[in-house]
Amino acid sequence: MLLFISAASVLIQLAQVEAAGTPAILSYQGRLTNASGDLLGGSGTTYYFKFSLWNNATVGSGTKLWPTSDPTSFASTVRDGVFNVSIGDTANGYPDALTYNFNTNPDVYLQVEVSSSGDTGTFETLS
Repeated sequence: MLLFISAASVLIQLAQVEAAGTPAILSYQGRLTNASGDLLGGSGTTYYFKFSLWNNATVGSGTKLWPTSDPTSFASTVRDGVFNVSIGDTANGYPDALTYNFNTNPDVYLQVEVSSSGDTGTFETLS
């Protein structure tokens, strides 16, 4: 009986999470390499990222869904090619609140742009 109550409790909690709808923070981990496939960042290098949501997987086509203005760049440390970002976590320095309602569109694509020079540099869209 105890096992059944625990399982029912988990199901109720999952139902409450699903009912909540839109996440406020989207955790994203990526791997940054150069054109030859070499990992970038070494023991720790700052790169600047811009994240946006689109309704089309092809870069340069479709409609940007979020943010409503140009995405703000965000500095993140890349170590041995790996970076971690909490998109929308404004309490920890992310510049744009994640306000997109994921329930309005079944197909959403994350666009990631990166620069080694900050806001003054040229951003490259990752593939």
